[in-house]
Amino acid sequence: MLITIVILLVAGISLYEYFSSKSWQQITSAERNEVVFEDRNHEYGAYQIRTNYSRNLILVMAGVILFIGTTFGVYKLIMNLPQEKPEEVPLDLTAFAMDAPLEEEIIEPLEPEIPPMEKTIQFLPPVVTDDEVTTPPPIQTDLSETTVSTTTNDGDDPFAKVDPTPPKPKEEPIKKEEPVIYEIVDENAEPPGGMAALKRYLAENIQYPQTAVEMGLEGKCYLQFVVSENGYISNVKVKKGVQDCPECDKEAIRVLKGMPKWTPGKINGKAVNSTFSLPVSFKLS
Repeated sequence: MLITIVILLVAGISLYEYFSSKSWQQITSAERNEVVFEDRNHEYGAYQIRTNYSRNLILVMAGVILFIGTTFGVYKLIMNLPQEKPEEVPLDLTAFAMDAPLEEEIIEPLEPEIPPMEKTIQFLPPVVTDDEVTTPPPIQTDLSETTVSTTTNDGDDPFAKVDPTPPKPKEEPIKKEEPVIYEIVDENAEPPGGMAALKRYLAENIQYPQTAVEMGLEGKCYLQFVVSENGYISNVKVKKGVQDCPECDKEAIRVLKGMPKWTPGKINGKAVNSTFSLPVSFKLS
């Protein structure tokens, strides 16, 4: 692409020079030269140079274009010649071989030998009593095979101790049953005084957030909560809040949590934990 642009550029300049040389204003104009050299020697060098200028310009232009084209053609021919791939010399990995590490001999620790328990007989100082002696004193043969000590030992293994107390049974953790929360009940939970009292309570206790007043924000905050079987409100969640006004949602939750006890929902006449949904409106007067 670059070669083509160069050739066109050279050809354009050359053609421009060629046609410009034929203008009457140029000294290479043939008509002007005939007038200037009409009564003069046409063999004069200046006349020959001016007369042959256009022909020489065409020859130079053709030579340059031919040279550029030939050079580009030779370059492309050389680039398209098949190149010989260098023969890959296999890598000798023996030079990088490492001797295998010597295996260390593992010496197991020797268990200490526990000497057998020596048989001993407790030596008691003589005490004078009126009780009848039932245990005969040790004979000389027994004394020669034992050692006098403060305790009597039959030579049993001192480490073989038996715990007389039986192991305590493992106490299984008591699983605390989670309370059942009903979404559908026979009788819905009711606020104290009914829904009219609830609306009046919300209107009297909700404080419109100042940011919402300044920005002119209005809307509804949809709350969902649990009314326990004792009438207490818990697990208050925002199902859909006022757009661009999280402060309104927080204010609705605050007022709802401050309400007194409700009348719980009932199933078959028994009070149960139930869910309740409540829309809270925020509207500027």
